[in-house]
Amino acid sequence: MKIERWRQVDQLLDAALERDALERSAFLKQACGGDEELRREVESLVAAHLQAGSFIDDAPAEDLTLLLDGDQFKSIVGESLGRYKILSLLGSGGMGQVYRARDATLGRDVAVKVLPAAYTQDADRVRRFEQEARAASSLNHPNIITIYEIGRAGRTHFIATELVEGQTLRQQMALGRLRLSAALDTAAQVASALAAAHAAGIAHRDIKPENIMMRPDGLVKVLDFGLAKLIERQGPAPGDGPLAAEIGGTLPGMVLGTVGYMSPEQVRAAKVDARTDIFSLGVVLYEVLAGRQPFRGDSAVEVMNAILKEDPAELAAENEPRSSREQISPALERVVRR
Repeated sequence: MKIERWRQVDQLLDAALERDALERSAFLKQACGGDEELRREVESLVAAHLQAGSFIDDAPAEDLTLLLDGDQFKSIVGESLGRYKILSLLGSGGMGQVYRARDATLGRDVAVKVLPAAYTQDADRVRRFEQEARAASSLNHPNIITIYEIGRAGRTHFIATELVEGQTLRQQMALGRLRLSAALDTAAQVASALAAAHAAGIAHRDIKPENIMMRPDGLVKVLDFGLAKLIERQGPAPGDGPLAAEIGGTLPGMVLGTVGYMSPEQVRAAKVDARTDIFSLGVVLYEVLAGRQPFRGDSAVEVMNAILKEDPAELAAENEPRSSREQISPALERVVRR
């Protein structure tokens, strides 16, 4: 499979997984535009993803093997990457597969993110993968996932991080609407993490429920700085080191992020700064409180058009139960809209 084709499959896979089962088939039929081979490829990956489970699913995945063009994307359960013994597949996404692994040196379980073999020949994808580790490891904050190591074993690039037990915000939302106090506490912790990142000149660029992990003790962790960039400054700031010089700015014309949570600047492929994370956090908070996304459509294009041109409905719609409307105060409504 050519890299351009895989990128197309990759983008459609992410978009398809954002939709529920009832919407997914119609979306793929429209998005693939009559390309039945493309649709079958994406549908097979969706099925494999659902079989593998979520990021925190402990189910064994020894039997899961994704084969694209023979050997570009497959399970490495049972193998070792340096001192890390791969135990099970936890999940997969656009930036790679995530495994539970055992650190043989320190005797602890960790999460290991592996860049798909299909992308090791893509210099930009490898650069972004390594950028994720450098950006996140430069931060020290309780609400940001801890990076242990960035490494390479043979041709395999990987990042070892703390293993966060719990559920993603997406999984929590699937169980039912969060209580107002829990929703606000989660948003406050994510905002704290983003404030620390922005103070260091780093924008996450992909804030969404799947990248927010909620531990059983109530601590929230922001995951996946795979799309992180160093916020462009007019001049060097005190403390700027090799990281600041190396990451630089994102080029105009590059659309990165997840449809539905993108800022208008991301949709336009314009220059992006910390405000894009604030916008995306607002979208997430709206969805948690209202039980629906603020920007919707039957295709990715329609969603992006809504982001650019439409104002979301009020958080508590008139057709919702009175109890739901009463807990959304005017002050909270203003905060989310801001």
